[in-house]
Amino acid sequence: MGTKSLSAISRRGFLKSTALSATAGLLAPRELFVQDDGLVQTARRTAAAATITVHKLRGNVSVLMGAGGNIAVLPGRDGKLLIDAGFAGARSKVADALASISSDQIKHLVDTHWHFDHTDGNEWLHSAGAAILAHTNTRKHLSTTTRVEGWNFTFAPAPPGALPAEVFDDERALKLNGTTIALKHYAPAHTDSDISVHLQTPISSTSLTPTGTVTIRSSITQPVAALMA
Repeated sequence: MGTKSLSAISRRGFLKSTALSATAGLLAPRELFVQDDGLVQTARRTAAAATITVHKLRGNVSVLMGAGGNIAVLPGRDGKLLIDAGFAGARSKVADALASISSDQIKHLVDTHWHFDHTDGNEWLHSAGAAILAHTNTRKHLSTTTRVEGWNFTFAPAPPGALPAEVFDDERALKLNGTTIALKHYAPAHTDSDISVHLQTPISSTSLTPTGTVTIRSSITQPVAALMA
């Protein structure tokens, strides 16, 4: 496997991207990153010990918050759609939170980009039934050994179950749980694999915004509170 140096991704840049994350991105507390050594390990440990809360958004979308980051959830007869996977160490708490939303099985997972705070839980979610979809570059990064100098960490290739089975380069459209979902690669972004997830609900009275749409990005700037019912 090849080794890739991503020294351009600084600790400040990582903090900026996670601090702006909303429904799909992960909001990692600043105290996770006060030391250069052990940033990734500390983030994972802290997430495993954290409390997860479920916040109902307008429409049929909820967000899981607290374990170092956020996971958007769209339940329904086609099975739960998750946007981002969070940290693997928070598995049991994430599973409990998902069960509290509905009894629908986990069937779909979209990774908004390859960073570990968005993909760490890929493997267990796949084992629970999720088909993983992401940008081509997300699969590329997860498939290889990757060194991030700014985080002082080398990521080993992810296990086969954690890799997206389906990928796309530019755009992809889905129809799940009565919702039209448009995925689009965008740039500039803080990785070469970032995508937006645009959901359009069919009923305006339960829409996420007055126009019945919401766009989720890994670095969304709209506060989660603004989307809550």
